[in-house]
Amino acid sequence: MAQNSSTTGKIPVLLLKTKSAPADGYEELFSTLDGNRYRPIFVPVLEHRFKQDALDQVRESITSKGFIGVAGSGLTKYGALIFTSQRAVEAFSNVVEDTRREGKHSLEDLLPPNVPLYVVGPATARGLRALNLPCPIVGEHTGNGDALAGFILEHYHGLYHDSDKPPILFLVGEKRRDIIPTTLQSENLPQERRSRVDELVVYETGEMLSFKSEFSSIWQTYQKDQVQHQWVVVFSPTGCKAMLESLGLLDATTGKAKSTPAARNILVATIGPTTRDYLINEFGFSPDVSAECPSPDGIAKAIRSSSPHKEEDATAGTKRKADASLPQTKPKAKAARKQTTLEETLGKEHETPEVPRVDQDMKDASEDEQQKEEIKEEGAKQSDEDQHHRKPDVAQTPAEHEESSKAKTNDNGAIEESSQREKKLPSNILEKGIIYFFTRNRVGIEDSDSVGDLQRTFFVLRPLPPGAKIVDGALPDLKNNRLLALPKKAFPKSKKDKFMAFVEKAPVTIQDLKDDFFRGSEYETRTQGTRQQQPVATVGEGVYAITRTEDRTTHLAYALTIPTELGEVQEDLGLRSQGSFIISVKNPKRSGPASAQLPQGPEFPEEIIEEFRGLAWSEVKPKYLDYENCQILLIGESTESAMEPLKKDQKHGKEEPKEELEALEHEDELRVKHLHGDDTIFDDLNISKKDYSQVPTTW
Repeated sequence: MAQNSSTTGKIPVLLLKTKSAPADGYEELFSTLDGNRYRPIFVPVLEHRFKQDALDQVRESITSKGFIGVAGSGLTKYGALIFTSQRAVEAFSNVVEDTRREGKHSLEDLLPPNVPLYVVGPATARGLRALNLPCPIVGEHTGNGDALAGFILEHYHGLYHDSDKPPILFLVGEKRRDIIPTTLQSENLPQERRSRVDELVVYETGEMLSFKSEFSSIWQTYQKDQVQHQWVVVFSPTGCKAMLESLGLLDATTGKAKSTPAARNILVATIGPTTRDYLINEFGFSPDVSAECPSPDGIAKAIRSSSPHKEEDATAGTKRKADASLPQTKPKAKAARKQTTLEETLGKEHETPEVPRVDQDMKDASEDEQQKEEIKEEGAKQSDEDQHHRKPDVAQTPAEHEESSKAKTNDNGAIEESSQREKKLPSNILEKGIIYFFTRNRVGIEDSDSVGDLQRTFFVLRPLPPGAKIVDGALPDLKNNRLLALPKKAFPKSKKDKFMAFVEKAPVTIQDLKDDFFRGSEYETRTQGTRQQQPVATVGEGVYAITRTEDRTTHLAYALTIPTELGEVQEDLGLRSQGSFIISVKNPKRSGPASAQLPQGPEFPEEIIEEFRGLAWSEVKPKYLDYENCQILLIGESTESAMEPLKKDQKHGKEEPKEELEALEHEDELRVKHLHGDDTIFDDLNISKKDYSQVPTTW
């Protein structure tokens, strides 16, 4: 779990970029600079989105025999494909998988061995090999677009010696270099050596929909914790407007920097003059510093030369006290924990207390250490169980305190049932519990390098009783777990994404999952001999709630606890520190597209079928998810949409859904912290860490 900078004395540095893998120079430098004074935090700005119309075009080219031609029609439409990015490989993989799932076409015939797939390096090659197509994959030794262009020029000319050769399809993003098409189509080449290249934009890159909210969550958390100052490092024009709006530096009427800005303790640095000039020319905003050299050392030098008060004091503050009537929660600190980056010095506090107060977490830790020393000195056998089980800064009524004390005598592992908690539970929370996220590699792939290397993504719902509170220890197996599979492998990131999932096993025990799901396996094939399926990889754990809002829409909202530092893996899978999906369940009596049908539907009893009232889709009721092969639709949305309270609950003084989810999140964070950190997931699942890879954050 990421520590708050106010408890560590570190200056947050918010790096508006995706963390580089396997190592990031900015993280390595700022994590050790000036005696560990800084805390680097990554706030990704860019995301990639596939263009469905382009994917449909690729699929049409394949299924209409565009790569093999039609008898008597002359040349094929295309003679090869080019891939220079992992995103393009993922887009092509989606097309191939959808075509296979539909079952109407044989890709082995439509993409024959005489159609080369040109790649720029080993990663793109691995992604394509996982598709098991007969096409040769060539060019991975080239390493860059320039070298690949020269290789294709010679290789493709060797396949087609005259000028009458089919074009090459180049799957690209909207931002790319033109070296390959320029080289292959150069007018300086003899006509017979030229090759036409058709570029098709299959994905676009833009500002992440969640960037502004995540950025705001991070700097506001540090502001509330009274961090003295923060730094924001800007790497490109993308996201600049959202950053300035979040910080309240733009005039909403003019779109320019405010003429009389308030004093601020959130300072802005740019990677170089291009981004600096963009901020000045576009918004009339002058950053505090700009690196002379676009590198970690350049940024560090600029920050150190211009920090307020010469950074003579460590950032100190106090964790805000929770309102006594509400559970202690940390919804925004969680976003900061997601990918800790540079100086999160983005706070807006203009005054720092002369005498810094101690953060409650630090105080608790100090008390624990003091207690241990007393035990050693006095030989006592005192337990600090009460320290672990109490929720900091939360006032309890006498009845709640008495009930809590009684609950601790129950042998229920990490779960206590509280009637008071159940009474306060919002009526539109249909179910709450623990959620796990898993991936499994494609057959034959030991180490995945991208989403394209995955066979499928899964998630497990582990429902808890309505009045459940999470305390210390491993979770008990209530034998009501559900395993759901997501064929698309990545979760929907926006309302444009609508992905199917289905219940693969339910209800099952953790032991059942351990025996029949977690483990890998070997099996024999007639053509390829022994094939090995890898064990699953655990990529996340957290809490969830299924909610129903006033508009009769059901939602699945979650908050991740593990891993404590979210990374590239979680980002590529569409997982966030807090996320939500609209969820609907499919009526098995209504037919749908062949590509979205299961061989067998759920065995719903007649009373459930009647609840659909003949509709193709319905809101989700938790009992529906207890039937294998139940199909659900996930649509991306903001977490706020899922957390809207019901008007009747507000009238009766019940908690809001977000308060219950945040309380669960905070309780689970403490449980994980007191148990084995990220390795707690292995305790919960009753599996050995040595038999499964640790929770990955990078590919």
